[in-house]
Amino acid sequence: MSDLDTTSRPLRVLVVDDSAVQRQVISRLLKQDPSIEIAGWAANGADALRSVSLLQPDLILLDDKMPVLGGLEVARRIMAERPTPIVMISAATGASAVALATRALAAGVLAVQSKQSLFASCAATDLPRLVKTMASVRLVRQRWGAPAEDGPGRPVASDLARPSRPEVVAIGASTGGPQALREIICRLPACFPLPVLVVQHTTSGYSNNLVDWLQVGSKLSVRVAQDGDPLDRGGVFVAPTGRHLVVQGRRLALLDAPPVSLHRPSATVLYRSVAEAFGPRAIGILLTGMGNDGAAGLLAMREAGALTIAQDEQSSVVFGMPAEAISLGAADHVMAPGLMPRLLLEHASGRSAAA
Repeated sequence: MSDLDTTSRPLRVLVVDDSAVQRQVISRLLKQDPSIEIAGWAANGADALRSVSLLQPDLILLDDKMPVLGGLEVARRIMAERPTPIVMISAATGASAVALATRALAAGVLAVQSKQSLFASCAATDLPRLVKTMASVRLVRQRWGAPAEDGPGRPVASDLARPSRPEVVAIGASTGGPQALREIICRLPACFPLPVLVVQHTTSGYSNNLVDWLQVGSKLSVRVAQDGDPLDRGGVFVAPTGRHLVVQGRRLALLDAPPVSLHRPSATVLYRSVAEAFGPRAIGILLTGMGNDGAAGLLAMREAGALTIAQDEQSSVVFGMPAEAISLGAADHVMAPGLMPRLLLEHASGRSAAA
């Protein structure tokens, strides 16, 4: 999908909701912005799929609960057949909202907006702003089913053997990240010896559900990182929402410092701490996501001698973060997530280290 040119025509939005009242509310809010037009509407999931094919909108506002075909299944089919930015609208609250966000992000949805927020005083500016931001995201077709076949990754900067065996893996991800994380983590064996530190940009309360979701099919233990956790064993440690995850010595620490690149937790903050604590004895991975978080931090890791990997454009839901890292020369390898476990295993076992 090519980048949207909003200078030549209005942004066309398809509104999908089984409630006529809800469609009217959304349409009224969006029509207040002259750069947005309603391309059409659909009242159920099957109609939504037909409308996407017929109208080819720039963005879809999609209700999560609809007759005939639910919102999550509609999102999966759209991302497999005609990738289009999707913002899901949901009445779910509390734990149900967090669980929905987990499934929606895995399906390729870019953001989940509560229906309650549509009646806030700032909705007339907030919803159009969200729509325009998400419509500019570059997407790729999602592949569902079998994982990618193993094969050689594309070396970018250097494929030389490294003198140090790694002791830790640091991964950063944002939009589309949960699916990529699962593809990596679920293909690592129970004997994988290195702690895997994860920063996934999340909404409030999301990290616990991400942990539960990643644990399904994983042979490694997956947990929310705690302040003071020792880095003396394998397993996956996920940064909690709203706190930076860093390495101090040989332990994890959680910080309430200001956001970096608009995010807390930030991948760059994690990477820089790993670069300082471990130098060449580390592996850094930057996955799909919008923006530039992680790019500068991955460069710091590479300059410290660590092995660095960025997700390739073809497999990324949003190629923003990996693209920024590649443009800085921060990535030794560019590859799909399905190819990364083999590289991790080779370096963890010392087969890629110098004799």
